[in-house]
Amino acid sequence: MLILHSMQDRKFHLQSQRSTEWRNAHDKLLENVRQMPFISQQELSVYAELNGHKVYLPAYIPYIGPEYFQYRPRILCYAINQNLSPHVRWTKEWITCWANDIEHAYDRLNRAAYEGRAIPIRPYAEGFIPLVALVSISRWIRTQGGSLPQTIEDVVAVTNFIKFSTAKDASSSSIPNTWWKECGSLYVRHEVQILRPDIILGFGQKTITELRHVLKSNGLSGHSPQLLECRFPARMASIKSRDLSSEESKLWNTEILPLINRMCEPEGNSYHKWRIKHFPGYFIDLVTSWACSTGGIKIYRIE
Repeated sequence: MLILHSMQDRKFHLQSQRSTEWRNAHDKLLENVRQMPFISQQELSVYAELNGHKVYLPAYIPYIGPEYFQYRPRILCYAINQNLSPHVRWTKEWITCWANDIEHAYDRLNRAAYEGRAIPIRPYAEGFIPLVALVSISRWIRTQGGSLPQTIEDVVAVTNFIKFSTAKDASSSSIPNTWWKECGSLYVRHEVQILRPDIILGFGQKTITELRHVLKSNGLSGHSPQLLECRFPARMASIKSRDLSSEESKLWNTEILPLINRMCEPEGNSYHKWRIKHFPGYFIDLVTSWACSTGGIKIYRIE
């Protein structure tokens, strides 16, 4: 039987467990986006109309689990960008809320968790990213030791590489190349410096490519996290429909599916609805791609 944790039950826990190190990192990350809230070609991004004026949404900082700095391995996850295109029905509410409160906009991911809502990064809210993070921790433990967290939300950090959404089409192909370069240098490099992860999970090939550029750049003081490549978890019909072999079924049922016990069950509309149980093939393929002689994890170590 799966024992799932509620987001609502964790509001007090999130607040009470934040350490001095957490608060210092949070403050430094906020100060960075306050100083550099926008990038070039900002006119291509989404905005709200307030009192007849366009109000563009600023960059934002990662969600940071309250026990992130006390736990090893530290996991920092990067999806692509936040889909705020007009055809998505929850966009207008979010944009209006964030445009009216700039501090909320800067810290929108942590605020959502504190308020008991799902973190507004869709592949995270649907369960793909937290389960991948748990799988990577489980594999780390085999060689490095340690124990699984009570919930992944306690220890993970997650954000998007691109801190903005194009107004007409939020697909990754619509993102200006300058946004990748500027977000990498202005925000992502600073996030890695402050959070100092042991493992970075990158979702999507372009995300991985740009993360490599960031990690090779100057200014990281020799910090060399493990970079794990993950296919972006779009709801792929080919993976949903394919049957698992007996060996794959055993891997799914004994090593991957039980980890769901350590995830918080999101509540609310379809944005927060889990999809992961319908796509075991995604996780099987991911674990297979990581498989190598170093404890089952394919490591991209950036020197």
